[in-house]
Amino acid sequence: MKKVIYLAISIILVALIYSCSRNSVRLNFIKDKDKDLEAILIEAKAKKKMVFMDVYTTWCGPCKWMDENVFIDKNLAEKFNKKFINYKVDGESFEGVNIGIKYRVDSYPTYIFIDQYGNALHRIEGSMPANMLIEEADFAMNLAKNK
Repeated sequence: MKKVIYLAISIILVALIYSCSRNSVRLNFIKDKDKDLEAILIEAKAKKKMVFMDVYTTWCGPCKWMDENVFIDKNLAEKFNKKFINYKVDGESFEGVNIGIKYRVDSYPTYIFIDQYGNALHRIEGSMPANMLIEEADFAMNLAKNK
């Protein structure tokens, strides 16, 4: 009986560890409540990286879907964490309203790829699978190279 109990506990632990490790790599965002865009751009200049900005709202269904299904994709997270300063901005916060005016955000989610100087190089709106967002990031990085 003890062997059965130990076996059951072992199986449960392995399943738990596996399910937790599946989402261990995620896109690391700096949130607007922690830093404003000016500080993000200073960091981007220092690290010689572009900024990937996610402008969302708390009530936006596609925004939540992206958080739950796309930003946890291992390939996307590894690429974006390496190549970009990832900035998540609530479109209804003070910072978000100012960013919305500056970058003309009128729908959620809106994703903006920004150079180190605050210039929007590429923008996309709506939800999409991880592979498509990776393609959009590649496009934005090519634009930055050719600028």
